Amino acid sequence: ARVEITLPSAMSGYDPEREPSKLLEGVKPGDTATWFSGGTAHILPAERAQASFDVEKMITCVDGGKKNTMKRRFIVDSTEDFTGPVVDARKYDLDRDGMEGSIAEALDHFIKIHRPHVERGYVPEEHEMLFMNLGGMMGGYPGYGLFCSTLLGQCDPEQIMWWLPKAIMCQITGCYAQTELGHGSNVRGLETTATYDKDTQTFILDTPTLTSMKYWPSSMVSATHAVVYAQLIIEGKEYGVHVFMVQLRDEGFRPMPGVEVGDLGSKVGEQCIDIGYLRLKQVRVPRSCMLAKRQRVSKDGKYKKLNEGAKEGSDKMAYLTMMGARVTLMGSAASCLAKASTVAVRYAAVRKQGFKDTTPGISHRSEEFSILDYKMTQYRLLKQLSFAFASRFTYNWLTDRMNALKGGLGGTELLGDASDLPEMHASSAGLKGLCCERAALGIEDCRKACGGAGYLLTSGVAALEADFKWRATAEGDTVVMLLQTARYLIKSAAAARKGEELSGLTSCLAPLKDPHFDAFATKPATPASVEGWWDLEYLLKLLEFRTIVSVAQADKALAKQLAAGRAFDQAWQDLTLTNRKLGECHVIYFMMNKFKAMVDDVQDAACKAALQKVAALFALSEIEDGSQWVGLLTFEEMEAASAAASALCGALRPDAVALVDSWDIPDRVLNSTIGRYDGNVYEAQYSASVHSPLNKKTIPVWFERIKHYLDLDFLAQRNGEDGAANWVAPAGAKL
Repeated sequence: ARVEITLPSAMSGYDPEREPSKLLEGVKPGDTATWFSGGTAHILPAERAQASFDVEKMITCVDGGKKNTMKRRFIVDSTEDFTGPVVDARKYDLDRDGMEGSIAEALDHFIKIHRPHVERGYVPEEHEMLFMNLGGMMGGYPGYGLFCSTLLGQCDPEQIMWWLPKAIMCQITGCYAQTELGHGSNVRGLETTATYDKDTQTFILDTPTLTSMKYWPSSMVSATHAVVYAQLIIEGKEYGVHVFMVQLRDEGFRPMPGVEVGDLGSKVGEQCIDIGYLRLKQVRVPRSCMLAKRQRVSKDGKYKKLNEGAKEGSDKMAYLTMMGARVTLMGSAASCLAKASTVAVRYAAVRKQGFKDTTPGISHRSEEFSILDYKMTQYRLLKQLSFAFASRFTYNWLTDRMNALKGGLGGTELLGDASDLPEMHASSAGLKGLCCERAALGIEDCRKACGGAGYLLTSGVAALEADFKWRATAEGDTVVMLLQTARYLIKSAAAARKGEELSGLTSCLAPLKDPHFDAFATKPATPASVEGWWDLEYLLKLLEFRTIVSVAQADKALAKQLAAGRAFDQAWQDLTLTNRKLGECHVIYFMMNKFKAMVDDVQDAACKAALQKVAALFALSEIEDGSQWVGLLTFEEMEAASAAASALCGALRPDAVALVDSWDIPDRVLNSTIGRYDGNVYEAQYSASVHSPLNKKTIPVWFERIKHYLDLDFLAQRNGEDGAANWVAPAGAKL
């Protein structure tokens, strides 16, 4: 499948001379450029031959073991036999609406893949959600995860039996209706109401104002049901936000009485996903439709909290539940950045630009550099790839740790020492924010590094950039998430001053107990050589040093504001510009700590050596491009770090293609003309172009609309001695 260069075509209506099969007749990959070949077939095999490690062994390192590699391939291979526009460049020309539109294609695609597995009782583990993301070819049905997980987490056992099996089997479809037009992260401020009517034993749901309509839920238009977050009101008393199961559409898919549901319109990306709005007017649901795992309303309107005497572990289990969504988004950031890096690195290896011999008068056929040979291109792309690796290995560590704490899939009680859980939870906020933001920016930089080819949707990376970026704000904007992490660090600094026990990596703040502690004195000794800057232990200590200083300085600044009589909230607001960077410093330190720990455990020596270089570049690029280094490193030290990063890029250059291969992403998933495994990019670009719907007709259908503007007599002269060569200028014209 990897050597195919023509794209399947189910499209009809081509003029005979524009029929793709006719235009592509004879086009074939080869090692030499001809009318029929781009001449690049030999390039990527040669790149792979110079790798310093075995790619298959590196794949198991990335996946976290052979067992995970087998699972991932099983999941990703579920789409191997798929046909239609989802597997080729036609995907990029689909309309949103219609029987063959992108929304229908994505939803049908999702159900076809998942239903056979759930029918035999398969329940994915948390890390397998990442495997699905790595194998996803369309946006699918994002409401599925949030809808099903809400039912599982909020319903009592009886309600679970009513709804969850049908939801999992896609016999009903659902969405998560929390965000409103006027309220997002401030959940307590939601305006949707659910008023209990004890005469009829029903809840009456209303979105009473324009701003109270549910706005932004994914899969809203395609949903038959919604889990609706609303303010519970009983006899005029407010009980806060609760969750209700509400049917939106009947057996004919018509909206239920009092329900107005619609699509928001075209978005920047992921046009295959419907994102909608919902207005409710006096919509009644039975009393049993309030999700009742933790509370109930009796027939006569008495409200009762359940499990009020639950042990402290339930709060910590809630930490893990909240972490799950953040870590999943972090994992998707890693996989999407890896996809973009794969496309860009492969294309940079194939694409030639600039003569190796610049002597005047040389032939235009002289040998050229691959753009991946240029140092700046190496840094741009390998920096993004190193961040993808760091994100993925941190994700692997977090999922392993969470599963250990829960005792595996479905665990409901904490097992073992959970002292690091508060710090993990706080760090997960910043990790989600930073990883998604860096991935969004990184995917775009990979696209730009591909030059003009990256502007085409058929490059794969252009569509990926647009499709991914919503994750930078979903479940919390980057700044909000980083400030959550920073707030925890300030809280930890206060605990350190009191001599209290600290959680996880915040233990580095323990010396703050000493009022005379000098944070700047914790700086590690500067390496004496370029290679010394590649040492992971040194780089980890350097990032820890930055975190300690940043926390100590932020803590002092806050104390100064409070001493001046400022309220805590006011002082915090005044310091958010600095504190955002504080959160970022800790997140990078956290990632480097986990990345190094995972690399230290790698058994294969060649894979370990390559990953150590990748981890070093991750840290060095943070010194090169990060913040909060003023006063921590001298000008000479910054220059030495830059030189070390440059040398490291050169050391990684022979492994670049093998490193992206280690993510094991199939061509059908990348759906890229320029990121193909075989490197036959020019044949693929030409094939995708001739399949463009605009090329169906020899004479474009819109010609009649502009015909009257054109000088048809001049065009009729054509080329040749009887045409343009003997053209005579009109009288009075100046040439």
